[in-house]
Amino acid sequence: MSNKYTPMEWVAGIFVLVGIGALAFLSISMGGARIFEMPQINISARFASVGGLRSGASIKMAGVKVGSVSMISLKDYQAEVILAVDKDLKLPTDTIASIRTEGLLGESYVLLRPGGETEDLQEGGRIEQTEPAIDLIDLLVKYALDGGGDSSTTDNESLGSNSGPPELFD
Repeated sequence: MSNKYTPMEWVAGIFVLVGIGALAFLSISMGGARIFEMPQINISARFASVGGLRSGASIKMAGVKVGSVSMISLKDYQAEVILAVDKDLKLPTDTIASIRTEGLLGESYVLLRPGGETEDLQEGGRIEQTEPAIDLIDLLVKYALDGGGDSSTTDNESLGSNSGPPELFD
């Protein structure tokens, strides 16, 4: 009996090995581990409220992921967020950081909008201009209880009495 493999057996073996390698890579990537990680710097930002933002959340600029949230803590009655962003990314000192959500009830992320300053943020720097997360429940309560904020009409006007041209009611 010969130990020689046919070309079809070699192709099948290589196909199986490539498949196992692809599954291993996807398993590790989906688990949050980074295999080919770019060098990053840490910068901080303070927000009045972070809403549903969590450690590991994405940091995006123009819809492109440029980093992730590494830590959230409370400092001086504000939420301090440590942002790990790609080292090659040049962020001006007047960059604005906003907390947004994907869709109506989606995952929270940090949106960075660069300013026009010529000086860039360095390792350990802080983004001074921030916009907190919008609380959907607060918005719903405000517009449900305030009627959308338009309280300039009286009860008679809202019921339709004497509405229309004045000459019709004389």
